[in-house]
Amino acid sequence: MIHFVAADLRPVICEARTQQCRIVLVKDHGVYMLSERGEMKNGRRSIIAWTVECDPDTVPFDDWWERARAEFGGDDFVEYLDRNDAVFDRVIVEGFDLQIEADTGYLYINAVASRS
Repeated sequence: MIHFVAADLRPVICEARTQQCRIVLVKDHGVYMLSERGEMKNGRRSIIAWTVECDPDTVPFDDWWERARAEFGGDDFVEYLDRNDAVFDRVIVEGFDLQIEADTGYLYINAVASRS
């Protein structure tokens, strides 16, 4: 299971809703979410939410890489999520964090009370 902090994820959700586009979950160099369209800075999206466990800026490479592989397998992927899903409302309105688990066929996205 991986974890997104509400304070980091709120700007991504708001940008996706403003831009009327999907939220994108990505596993490549870390695991993160961003809006499908939005503000760019230095050739990349300026608003990105990293998972606590797989942020290459704060977690040593071997640790985040192994955690991402254990949670989601070895292949990189992109998964498109509906910006209006009720789970994102809980992040915006109630300040809930998100936990994501995966098995061979599904992603399970759950709002959970903030750890902080």
